[in-house]
Amino acid sequence: MPILSSDVRNNTYMKAFYDRLKENGKHTTAVQIAVMRKIILITHSLYKNHKKFENVIYEKSVGWKV
Repeated sequence: MPILSSDVRNNTYMKAFYDRLKENGKHTTAVQIAVMRKIILITHSLYKNHKKFENVIYEKSVGWKV
């Protein structure tokens, strides 16, 4: 899972999501699966709509800034 650990270290949104789930008492494996699922959903949405990742759009959709 090198991609997952790289994304959690370098992407502040995924890091915040990972930390929030861990603080809520989720098991590490469940947290990793949730992060991977979120990455897949975002990637699929970007591919389907022919768009590039933009922080502004993501901040609006999740309702918070990091």
